[in-house]
Amino acid sequence: MNFQNISTTVQLKGKPVKIHALCTGMVAVKTAFRAKKGSGPVAKINILLDDQFTEYMPIWVWIIEHPEGIIAIDTGEIIQAKDRANYLARESAYSRYLAQHTSKFMIEQEDELNYQLSTVNLKPWDISLVVLTHLHLDHTDGLKFFPNTEIIVNQFEFEHPYANLPTTYPSWFKPHLVSYQSDKIEVFEKAYPITQSGDLLYIPTPGHTNGHSSILFKTDDFDIIFAGDTSYNQEQLLRGELAGVNKDFRKSKMTYKNLINYALLHPVIYLPTHDGNSGNRLLHKTLL
Repeated sequence: MNFQNISTTVQLKGKPVKIHALCTGMVAVKTAFRAKKGSGPVAKINILLDDQFTEYMPIWVWIIEHPEGIIAIDTGEIIQAKDRANYLARESAYSRYLAQHTSKFMIEQEDELNYQLSTVNLKPWDISLVVLTHLHLDHTDGLKFFPNTEIIVNQFEFEHPYANLPTTYPSWFKPHLVSYQSDKIEVFEKAYPITQSGDLLYIPTPGHTNGHSSILFKTDDFDIIFAGDTSYNQEQLLRGELAGVNKDFRKSKMTYKNLINYALLHPVIYLPTHDGNSGNRLLHKTLL
């Protein structure tokens, strides 16, 4: 299955703002990786024992043509990840084993972000800011296209990474580390304002990793949550089904609760990175 890029327009202070959903290849994971089987350490062991893979899921990158600059949320995957024996040669044997036995990629050269940006008449140097939800390779591998662009990531995520593969980062990768500020938003309690206008916020959604963040965009008509890997699809959130790969199941449950409670207060479009329906929900403005 191929996932089509989506472009749409939202209203911000009465003016149109373009948002693009760009698919940078696809990933399949063990079924116990996506949906938790067992409790505690057993859930992790069951990922390795599982012999079934999910269907291929998209790897979305989100582009917001904001009045303050064009912003990329995550950077997607690159073709080198298909040959992980070589791509991860400098990682530990344990990390290589996990990567090669829990997921698989389907990606071609033209799926990479530099090619995908060209489909919406943009170039990598048009991007003024890259915001990372977390430090897993299918969110960071496209960093190579942005050597001169400001990149931000949550400081706690950077200092306490989980299941990241640092040898895949560009040698120049030194992101701007940011911390949440109190009383910037309801429910989540803390946020980091990405834009001076405060309509784009970095919010804490830990669980998948220690410092996983989502990006909340306050438009005139609804809020959009670019959710990274808080869940693998919207249905998983609504069912309360946790992913087996999550670092901290307790924090993941709290993140689910916060997302639902926020959606009870505000109209929300919820867009996880690997949800095959995220693009269409954005296009049709389908609320959580």
